[in-house]
Amino acid sequence: MSNVAKIPWVEKYRPKSLKEMALPTARVSGQRVNLGEELKNFVVTFFRERNQINKENTKIRNFNRTAIEKEQKEEIKISPEKAAVLLEGPPGIGKTSIVYALANDLNMEVIETNASDTRTRAALERKLKETTKTRGIMDFITQSKEKLILIDEIDGIYGVQDRGAIPTVIDLIQNTQFPIIMCSNEYKTNLQPIYNKIRRFEVKPLPKKEVTKIVHKILKKEKITSIKEEDLELLIEKNNGDLRGIINDLQGIGQGKVEEDTKKLILSLHRDRLEEIFSLIRDLFQVSSLREARNLTDKSDVDYNFLYKWINENLPKFIKSNREIAEAYENLSLADEIFGRIRINQYWGLLPYFFDLFAGGVALSRKETPIAKGFRNVAFPRYTTGAYFSLSSNEKEFMKKIRIKYEISPIEFIQNFLPFLKILCGTSRKQLKNVSDWLDLDAKEKKLLK
Repeated sequence: MSNVAKIPWVEKYRPKSLKEMALPTARVSGQRVNLGEELKNFVVTFFRERNQINKENTKIRNFNRTAIEKEQKEEIKISPEKAAVLLEGPPGIGKTSIVYALANDLNMEVIETNASDTRTRAALERKLKETTKTRGIMDFITQSKEKLILIDEIDGIYGVQDRGAIPTVIDLIQNTQFPIIMCSNEYKTNLQPIYNKIRRFEVKPLPKKEVTKIVHKILKKEKITSIKEEDLELLIEKNNGDLRGIINDLQGIGQGKVEEDTKKLILSLHRDRLEEIFSLIRDLFQVSSLREARNLTDKSDVDYNFLYKWINENLPKFIKSNREIAEAYENLSLADEIFGRIRINQYWGLLPYFFDLFAGGVALSRKETPIAKGFRNVAFPRYTTGAYFSLSSNEKEFMKKIRIKYEISPIEFIQNFLPFLKILCGTSRKQLKNVSDWLDLDAKEKKLLK
């Protein structure tokens, strides 16, 4: 099979320009804005400001070289609201695609990092400091493209060990030589210091009509005519606005045995993802050959990026020997390096090696530790943002209102908070009114409590 055939459709059909995109609705402080125009203006304004500030700072540095200490001037910094913006919205709606399309339109290079993988101040500084503050010597020799910094999953920063990470991000914003676009899946109260300094775009999923157009366009290009319209409706409905999930499932159906019951196949692609991933993690650490590990990952429809995080989190539960743990993490590190090459250079032919290293390589590093008997608890990744399960748009809006009063995770909202409120509000209309008034719920959100 050619490398082109192996390319995930989400990458194959990633828009190269904003003009090719059906841009999602976006709001800033409740006001609807044109996201494409706003981001273009942000980048253009940044470089204009940066160039002016750099000229002023050159004069200040020249002055300071001859001035006595008490007369020296402080260098100017770009204001945070002109240096960075945040795109906030559910996973799979195209936030990353927008950034890459914008960069292509402006002939820029995207430098991407994932905040949830670099959660501490030291790690964040190591990964971003040189990129945001300086140009390399080759930039001056080759006149390379300007850079656009993408910090994904900024809401993955959390917890005690990350207390220095938020100030680090703010410091990087104030000292960057390149515009920064951050992405997050959800509102987090611990990010309030960042929200206070930069513009936050609330990005909504595409309307069903636009999603349907994109789906039909892909089907036409792939020459797939065997999927019924009612099955497409089911596919779109099941993914609840997650365009990335829709395209992934479409590829699974299109390259699968479509002569079978397509409706049944669509439903099988959307079995309970939490239950599936718990079982998958346990099974991976029971395998005794690379072929078994491959079979498990081949049959799973769990996003490989999320599966990687789950394995990383749960590895010490199943492997106890220090030597084996070191070997397993070495394989994870190599897998991460390979995936970086895949994303940057579009070498999708390397994807099988990525799977072999992060799934098979990790599971098979267990040589001395006996296969675990009995039940083993599987933990959620501490730094994941919950994109392996989805909430409806009404549930997300409801959860945002609860988070104004309490900091809860999506899984806590679904498993504990919402069921409790349903029981409480089911006791009387008065209780429903009290809760509704307390959380300022609209009619659609109130329906969730009935």
